[in-house]
Amino acid sequence: MTMTDTTAFNDIRPYLNEEIPAVVERLLSSDEFRHTFGKIMRDYKPEALEQMMRQSTTIEEFKSSFGYSAVQAVAKASTFSLSLSGRSRIPENKAYTFISNHRDIVLDSAFLNVLLADIQYKMPQVAIGDNLLSRPWVEDFVRLNGSFIVRRGVNMRELIAQSQKLSAYIRHTITTTGDSIWIAQREGRAKDADDRTQSSVLKMLAMSGGNWGAQSLAELQIVPLSLSYEYDPCDYLKAREMLRKKRNPGYKKAPGEDMLNMQTGIFGYKGRVHFTIGTPLADLIGSVSPDLPQVQQFAEVARLIDLEIHRRYRLYPGNYVAWDMLDGVDHAGTHYSPEERETFLNYLSGQVEKIEMEDKDVDTLTRLILTMYANPAKAYYAAQAV
Repeated sequence: MTMTDTTAFNDIRPYLNEEIPAVVERLLSSDEFRHTFGKIMRDYKPEALEQMMRQSTTIEEFKSSFGYSAVQAVAKASTFSLSLSGRSRIPENKAYTFISNHRDIVLDSAFLNVLLADIQYKMPQVAIGDNLLSRPWVEDFVRLNGSFIVRRGVNMRELIAQSQKLSAYIRHTITTTGDSIWIAQREGRAKDADDRTQSSVLKMLAMSGGNWGAQSLAELQIVPLSLSYEYDPCDYLKAREMLRKKRNPGYKKAPGEDMLNMQTGIFGYKGRVHFTIGTPLADLIGSVSPDLPQVQQFAEVARLIDLEIHRRYRLYPGNYVAWDMLDGVDHAGTHYSPEERETFLNYLSGQVEKIEMEDKDVDTLTRLILTMYANPAKAYYAAQAV
């Protein structure tokens, strides 16, 4: 596949400007779309939302008007604060491949778009798995907001072909189109918040760059990004899923569970949310010897990305409380007050109470949620020691 053969990307790319009118009309004809965004954007009358959508003539306009307004409405209703640091590490407004830990199905990339728009940087295109596109209007909306599709659930032969296409698309977008990209460090969210970059993601990115191992990543302008949520509204859903998988390793999510996670993540309270831009990979990758076998090269690059993500977490009282409770040791008692500890414990018991399942094991579920909040603190201090 050549970089100029862009028609090969038609089934995964975001919509084009000329496709906007038809897609907008499809969205406006969906009762579920209208209901969902009516809840999200309560301060807007339906007529104003329709006008905002129909007035957009480019994807960039749609993202910066309707998309931006929707995410700001979510942030206003469900966060205490939304902030970004580390801009000085990428002083130029150019195309980057942001690789981050993954907490929320929808909002990780949506919040990043808004935060970058606020500093007049390009809003990235976003990788999204087709397993999340359970409704036609969802695919229409995300592709209208600059998302490209990662095809999953295919056989090995198709997986290789799809990975090659995805890699070529990302490289074309960075080097030719000039748009930034956001992609998670692994397939799916780390349910226990033990954030580790999968070497397979790096191998996919490198596929289109020739047989040069880690150096194939150089022109993608990779930047590690660390996401920190004070509260994860989906924590109880993740705990339930982890317990079910522990009891039955072959457990598969029921239809509608991804949609429930999306809705819970969007509308649930998240407290303080902070994004930190890390040191670009180009400034780190020099320590990776090109003489190493490629498997080791990608493992070392993954380790470097993980260190950047871990050392730039923003920790909250709940992270420290969970760490102390989980280990039964006063690791970090000076980082929270008795009132903050009580607040987190009340939150924890409330989340466990929400879980509905047969043979509910409260102790195990409590420990699973504590682990989600403790792991970032553990990783942060381990990274500081390197």
